[in-house]
Amino acid sequence: MGNSSPRRTQLYGILIVLLASALFSSLGVLTNFAYEAGMSPVAFGAWRETLGAITMVILLLCGVGRPQAGERNPFKNMPKSQIRNLCFAAFAFMTYSLAIFYAFVYLTVSLAFLLFYIYPAIVTIISAVTGREMLTRTKLIALICALSGSTLAIIGQMFGEELRINWFGIVLALLAAVGIGVYFLIGKSGYPKLPASYATTIFLIAGAIVFSVIGFLFGEGESMLHPFKDASVWPILIFAGVIAAAIPTMLLLTGIRMIGPSKASIMAIFEPIVGSVLAAVFLHQQLYLIQIIGGVLILGAAYMLQRDPNPLNEHPNQPPIHSSNISS
Repeated sequence: MGNSSPRRTQLYGILIVLLASALFSSLGVLTNFAYEAGMSPVAFGAWRETLGAITMVILLLCGVGRPQAGERNPFKNMPKSQIRNLCFAAFAFMTYSLAIFYAFVYLTVSLAFLLFYIYPAIVTIISAVTGREMLTRTKLIALICALSGSTLAIIGQMFGEELRINWFGIVLALLAAVGIGVYFLIGKSGYPKLPASYATTIFLIAGAIVFSVIGFLFGEGESMLHPFKDASVWPILIFAGVIAAAIPTMLLLTGIRMIGPSKASIMAIFEPIVGSVLAAVFLHQQLYLIQIIGGVLILGAAYMLQRDPNPLNEHPNQPPIHSSNISS
């Protein structure tokens, strides 16, 4: 990728984020299968993160995502500012994971997602206000199209569903949006010396620890150990760890670094579109016309971003990200 033109790099980055979003979208179906098999949400999350982390370790041992020997930079040699940024990103990732999980307890899932998917607007506005990326007309139109598309896709999921509204759930869904937004913003250049594969492994390990601790503290020990009693859930968990955790998390971070946080966040909301299609295929849920229109709008946003005359959309005087900037 290093020798690619900016426009080709942008195309690759958009495709990578779309693929990551498509893989993440399988979580809805997998979660449903896990619940039917007798696992609680937190237990499923803990196993997903754990198996995802194990997958990343195996991939790294096999050389996938691992820099060449001469290009490796020991973790201890990372600047302290980048280590702090990495900790901020890990905390934001865990905040997002926990907040959206508990938002589902208080809100209808589709309503929680409707609030959560405002995060591309948060990322784009902060990137523009801080001067790290330019808010071009093309990007603004693409953002509006993508947000409209995700809204239509989620509204389609609400048909025939009983609406549950709770103020605490709303706060949690918005907190999840802020958490993932911070993750996107730091991911671009907050810790550039750390390969995406290494960062992904760290995030998944941190998530596995947090979910496991919460699971046992809240009396979910029996559900956490459920896979050892019912071997039929292992294929679901392994698929979730590999296809819906390890690979898409690494791809997403790679895409963020290639096209920037705002474009990556806009493309990431392709997830509810693919999720609706998978739910229709595997869960026999009805796919409505407005969801198809939503998918067309998001793909249209991808086309517009690819045709953007300013591929990188970065501010010409963009400063490097330091932890002091982030914390402020």
